[in-house]
Amino acid sequence: MKPQVNSQFNFADADVTFKSSDGVLFCVHRKNLEVCTEGFPPSEISSEGEVVELTETSVTLEILFQFMYPKRHPALDITPFKVLEPLAEAAEKYQVFPAMNICHIRMRNMIDKHPVEVAVYATKHNYPYLVSEVAPIMIAMDSAKVMEMLPQNLILPWIRYVKQWTNVLHNQALTSPIGYSAADDSHRRAGHSDRSAVDEPYRRARYSDRCTLWPQVVVAILQRLGKGVHVLRSLDEVFNTSASPLDKVQVQSCCMEELKKWRSQIEVAIGKIPKFSVFL
Repeated sequence: MKPQVNSQFNFADADVTFKSSDGVLFCVHRKNLEVCTEGFPPSEISSEGEVVELTETSVTLEILFQFMYPKRHPALDITPFKVLEPLAEAAEKYQVFPAMNICHIRMRNMIDKHPVEVAVYATKHNYPYLVSEVAPIMIAMDSAKVMEMLPQNLILPWIRYVKQWTNVLHNQALTSPIGYSAADDSHRRAGHSDRSAVDEPYRRARYSDRCTLWPQVVVAILQRLGKGVHVLRSLDEVFNTSASPLDKVQVQSCCMEELKKWRSQIEVAIGKIPKFSVFL
């Protein structure tokens, strides 16, 4: 059976022929490879009818070879990730310079939907700023899933990076800023009457002379934070006083001020976490 030849790359004067992993031939010009890439060394490719087999599919190669000719290049703006990812890898592998930058830009656009895959790509091909940009998003993912997807060389750096977030959770997030100063007076003046809603241990403790609703607020926030380090990426949800169980409590302005301080305390700590690229 005669091999199929790609319709776009079937030049009569082509001097190099490649074969995709799914058996499609691409007849291209050696000069274009020489000018646009470093991964296809022209001197090492025979021009005597030899077919060079590649590991990429015909879908990937058809797009890739378009970047080697003087015409409008593919924009890739609606290219699905299952096509974009192997294309980006091929562009880096063969150093197809016109394709590398646009693939890098499009991969960055996929951070929200495919953070781990983008992190692996960015680490492998030395895009440190992109690694650091995507790593915090991965914190919100299931840690076991992330570990399964990461290559071996990224597992230890990832563990060290997550440890920084865990420290923030334990040392700042799970420690409410209850050492009052000026806020003491506002809490004393709040005059809340619903003391029955406060658990007895809290009344006997440090809260007895303050806003009686504050302990309830603290417990609700701690319960949310206690779900794990991933919630640090969703502080809007953590400090949402309109969500259960705080939706049943009329949170006063004094408590709202303390919540702002608490959240700020967490955000400052997160801002001090080193970028993931530091751990590589």
